[in-house]
Amino acid sequence: MKTHLYASFPFLCLCILSLAAVSLLQGCAAIHSDFEKPTVTASDLKLSEIKALEAVFLLELRVMNPNDFALDIRGVSCELNIEGSHFATGIGNDWQEIPAYGTKTVPITVYASMIDVVGSVIQFLQGMGQQQPLHYELTGKVRLGGYGTVPFTSKGKLDPGGMSQKEH
Repeated sequence: MKTHLYASFPFLCLCILSLAAVSLLQGCAAIHSDFEKPTVTASDLKLSEIKALEAVFLLELRVMNPNDFALDIRGVSCELNIEGSHFATGIGNDWQEIPAYGTKTVPITVYASMIDVVGSVIQFLQGMGQQQPLHYELTGKVRLGGYGTVPFTSKGKLDPGGMSQKEH
């Protein structure tokens, strides 16, 4: 009789550990089920440095948290296209906490080839005479603590008259 009790002990431990793991996973799933993706848009773009073969810009992203809990931003990567052509690529690891139902700007350093910069300036100057806005598209990913990576896309217009408009 003793050997039967000891033989079932590992099976009992395995059952308890399995139930605990399932409960933990269900708890994590419940946390993620209420998660809403943050909205990420371009807020500002400033020239930081010009080198022989590249230009360095500081791109500020506005991150809006629609959740009732804070989000920890661990990193951001992005690509900026102007008029459908690649303009700049960037990455940043400025850890920030976006408060519940709050917003913050996150700085990202983006790098553009001087060839892309000159091409975009020429397009912009050509559009000034015709008052044609330049269309931009910002795509990327935000790495969130506890929620993995969230993709984002933001589109807008750069108006030669001096106004910038966001589409979505």
